[in-house]
Amino acid sequence: MTTSQDLVRRLVSDFPDLQAMMDEHLADQEGELLPYLFLADVARWAHKALDADPEGVGDVVDWLEDEFVIAEPAEQDLIGLGFVEAIPFPPEGAALLLRLGPALTHVAAELGLLPAAD
Repeated sequence: MTTSQDLVRRLVSDFPDLQAMMDEHLADQEGELLPYLFLADVARWAHKALDADPEGVGDVVDWLEDEFVIAEPAEQDLIGLGFVEAIPFPPEGAALLLRLGPALTHVAAELGLLPAAD
């Protein structure tokens, strides 16, 4: 069983470029890892970095998609509410929303970020 903190730690382990963001998060939170806040930071980074590093952002988004599909409900909530919900509404966040995989696209639609599929 994976915990929310484990999921975030594995994300940073698999994507070392996120380590500086993790270090800043831990410094801001007096050493405490707050997974929802950290994934919101990742969403903001992904939104800003998508044009400059579409492959790197895509790899992170694909990782989150894969994890979401196999995750326990608590970790699905973390990815859905921590990451997806932090993506800006279109048109600002449209490019990142369009980059989501099918499961996270469904989450985005449920959150009202995208039109619901029929």
